[in-house]
Amino acid sequence: MPSEGELTRYAPDAAVIAILDRLDVRFVALEQGDRPVVPASRHPELLQRSTRRFFALAARAIRENRTFTADELRPVREGAVQAAADGASLSAVLHSWHRFGRILLDECRVAAAGERAAALVDIAAAVLRLQEVVTRAVVESYESERIALEGDEQPSKELLARLLLAGQDADPTARWCGIELADEYSVLVIRRGGPPPDPPGRWSDQSRTRRVIDGWGPPPILAILEVDGATLLVPRKAAADADWYRVAVELAAAVSNTAAAPVTAAVTEPAGRGGLEASGGLARELLELASRMGRGPGVYQLKDLALPFQLSRPTAGQQYLADRLLPLDPYPELLETLDAYLHHDLDRARTAHALGVHPNTVNNRLGRIRDLAGIDPGCYEGIMTLGSALDARRARGGNA
Repeated sequence: MPSEGELTRYAPDAAVIAILDRLDVRFVALEQGDRPVVPASRHPELLQRSTRRFFALAARAIRENRTFTADELRPVREGAVQAAADGASLSAVLHSWHRFGRILLDECRVAAAGERAAALVDIAAAVLRLQEVVTRAVVESYESERIALEGDEQPSKELLARLLLAGQDADPTARWCGIELADEYSVLVIRRGGPPPDPPGRWSDQSRTRRVIDGWGPPPILAILEVDGATLLVPRKAAADADWYRVAVELAAAVSNTAAAPVTAAVTEPAGRGGLEASGGLARELLELASRMGRGPGVYQLKDLALPFQLSRPTAGQQYLADRLLPLDPYPELLETLDAYLHHDLDRARTAHALGVHPNTVNNRLGRIRDLAGIDPGCYEGIMTLGSALDARRARGGNA
C-alpha cells in the first residue's frame, strides 16, 4: 500500500491534467463507439472493459499523483493467483502488464496534441511508478500461490501414497515428513474423459485438483496426480463408516468439475494400511473393467461389477462362455438383439421398441440365436448362460 508521502507529493502540472482530460475523452469515445472523436484506434484492446477499467484507474492515480491503492491492486493480485493456478508463466503475466503500460503511454502521446514534452515526461515517470507497484504485486501474489501449490507436503504425500500402494511400511517416512496417517483408506482411482490437456491445461487441472483434496483432513488425502486422472488414498474418518462411498462420489464429482470433463472412477472399501497394495490393484482392475464393459461416467465399486469381474478371471470357464457366442459373430444384429433383450428384462415389446423393429422380428432373431448357439433364450438356464457369455466377452475386451 502506498505511503502518505506517495499520495500527497505534489499537484500534477496543468499540461499533464490537460493530457489526461483528453485521454478520458478518448476512453469514453472508445467505450461508446464514437468514431468521429477517435477516427481509428490503434489499440482494439481498449475496447475490452477490464482493460479500460485498468487504464481509467491508472489515469486517476496519475491525476491524483499517487500509486495504486490496496483496493485497486486487489484484482491485479487475484489475477496473478489465478495465473499461477492455471499454469501460466510469470514472464507471460508480467509481459501483459508491461504491454498495458506501453499502450497507456502511446495513448497519452496521441492525446497530448501539442502539449509541451515535459508533460509527457511527467506522465511517463508516473506510469513507471505504477508499473513498479503492479510488478511487485504480481510477483508477490504469483510466487505465494506457486509456493502454496508446490508446498513441501505435496511430494511427501505422493511418496507416502506410492509406498502404501506398493505394500511397504510408510510409518517411518510419515513421521519424518510430519504427516499423519490414517488406520484405513479407500483407494479411489479416477480417469478423466476427453482429449489429454496441453501442459498449461494439465498444470491447471492438477492445481485445482490439489485445492479440492487439500481441504480434506486430518488425516489428509494422499494423492498421486497423473495426466489423465488421479489415484487417491482417502482416509476413513471416525463415525463415518457408512459414508466412504458417498465421499468417493463427492471427490470424483469435484475432480470432474475442476477438469471440466466427465470422469470414470473405481473405489474400494476401506482397508488397513497393510492391505492397500491389494486394494490398489482391485481399484485399477475395476476401472479398466468398467471401461471395457462400456460403462459411462460414474464411481464403480466391486458390487457394481461383481459378475463381469468374476467372469474376467482367465479360467477355462471364462473361455468356454465367451466361445459359446462365436456362432453369432457373422450376425451382429443377433448380438445387438440379445444385448437389448437382456438389458430390457426379457421384455420383447420394449426390446423391439429400443431396436426400432417389429416384435415379431425380435422373436425371429431370438429363435435364430437358439438355433445357432444351441442355447435357448427363453429358459432360465439359457438366459444365465447367454448373459454370462456376453459379460465374459466384454470383460476380455471383445465386442458384445
